[in-house]
Amino acid sequence: MKSIIAMLRKEWLENPLVTRVPLFMFACGVLLFISLMGSSTLQHNMFFQMSLGGDVSDIHKELGDDVNMLITGGIGLLSILLGTQYFPRTLRKERSEGSIMFWRSMPVSDVKTHLVKLTFGLLVIPLVCSVLVFAADFMLWMLNVSTDHQLALLYRQASLGFVLLNWIEFLLRMVVAGVLLLPLALTAMAISQKVNSPLLVILIGIYALRWMPIAMFNYYGLDDFFSAIFYLPLHAILAPNPFSAIPDAGWMNVGIYAFIGVLAWTASIKFSRTVN
Repeated sequence: MKSIIAMLRKEWLENPLVTRVPLFMFACGVLLFISLMGSSTLQHNMFFQMSLGGDVSDIHKELGDDVNMLITGGIGLLSILLGTQYFPRTLRKERSEGSIMFWRSMPVSDVKTHLVKLTFGLLVIPLVCSVLVFAADFMLWMLNVSTDHQLALLYRQASLGFVLLNWIEFLLRMVVAGVLLLPLALTAMAISQKVNSPLLVILIGIYALRWMPIAMFNYYGLDDFFSAIFYLPLHAILAPNPFSAIPDAGWMNVGIYAFIGVLAWTASIKFSRTVN
């Protein structure tokens, strides 16, 4: 257990973007919140207003749901992007800096190393980003209760209970999204151990696999496959039912995607046992 905590702490210290980017977003949100709180024309310029005892119309509900989707979707996408820059470089960085030899001398297996890195990229990063969801909902709740009338656009942020429940829901959705991102993460980790610019190689490879069959044979199967699997994590974050992402993507596509993940796991473990 101590070795796992030490390895997670090492990942935390070596990847400052995981904290710096969310902190920057939080600072921007605080500045926006302060400017909104100090605006005397806030309700007239930015929000639909209703009386405290009035009913929320359907259009207000739709707009309020859009606000929540913008928050969760945007922060979820930020978490995915941070993971996207993390996985292709984490094992490559250890090889280039020589720290892999240090961990090889410690009682730490290659499997444990991979599991720690997957935990950091798929669970710790979303946990850090989830603070932004809590902060955004909390500031919107404060904005809502500080006005003379309840803002219909923020009808969901009418209580602290929603703030807490929405934060927990976001965490659970990110766990599902993390599982759906697992094959992609493993593929990036495997490729990163064999090339110096893994992210560039991955992007070029995906582009070629998507568009060359279309240009040469007018075949859209691979393009449809990549579109389906790339939308899986976002679907889990945004859809009313996160588990509907799998049947919506197609069981065949998900099965192939999972098989690629198994191959990537096997290859990455094998590559990690060979130090060039």
